This record gives sequence, structure tokens and C-alpha cells, in this order.
Amino acid sequence: MMNVSEILATVKKLIELRIKIAFKRLSDDISTIVTRIVVLILMVLAGMFVLLFGSISLAFYLGELLDSVYLGFLSVGGIYLLLLLILYLVRNTLSFQTSLKGNLTRFIFLSKTKR
Repeated sequence: MMNVSEILATVKKLIELRIKIAFKRLSDDISTIVTRIVVLILMVLAGMFVLLFGSISLAFYLGELLDSVYLGFLSVGGIYLLLLLILYLVRNTLSFQTSLKGNLTRFIFLSKTKR
């Protein structure tokens, strides 16, 4: 029969092992989340560059069509102003907030749904 000290030592080792496993899982989850956030930031940055150069190209193209460069840039500015107005009007709708939150959560915490 095992004595009490052996049982306590075994329980102590078991608890230490559980703590190490928990820290390992936590560090894996945190590194996955940080990696996904960095990828998301890089995607947004790349998208902004595409949007910037696409907008400049569109402005020059519209300027050629309208025979006035400033009207091309003014047209692109108007398009962005219209987009801003639409986003301002839908900012408080529940469906927009739910959709945005769900998509970001799925992207960042994707590893949670695969387990």
C-alpha cells in the first residue's frame, strides 16, 4: 500500500504537468492569434496600397475622359465621399456590426473552430 507522502508527490507532479500543458496551449493560442493579427495588418496595408494606386490611376483615366485632370481627381473624391456617407449611415445597424464582428472573429480565431 502506498503511503501518504508518495500519493502527495504523485498528485503534485500531476498538477505541475497539468500547469505546463495549460501554459503550452495558452502560448500556442496566443502565438496563433498574434500571427493572424499581423497577417491581417499586412493584408490591410497591401489593400491600402492597391486602393491608393488604383484610385490615382482611375483619377487620371477619368481626367483623360473628361479632358480635365482635376475633374478626374474630384470624381474619385466624390466616389469616396459617397462611400463614406453610406458607411456612416449603416455604422449602427445590427446586421453590419454582427457581420463585421463575425468575419473578424472567424479570421483571427480560425484555429479554434478546427479543433
